[in-house]
Amino acid sequence: AGQDREATGKMREYLEGYEPSSPSIALLKDGQVLHFIPREEIEDHEVEEIVANLTGAFEQYC
Repeated sequence: AGQDREATGKMREYLEGYEPSSPSIALLKDGQVLHFIPREEIEDHEVEEIVANLTGAFEQYC
């Protein structure tokens, strides 16, 4: 975050109400956050855990 100030600012508009977190992953639809994965659910977690988290979100919302 912060390297492209305009892009970062635009994403923070979408993520209003969510604490800034880098890295983070957000699943959005029509500009609304459906699922958000903050840093603490990414760092020090196995890839398989993150994949399961994302897979569950996609199954629920997509």
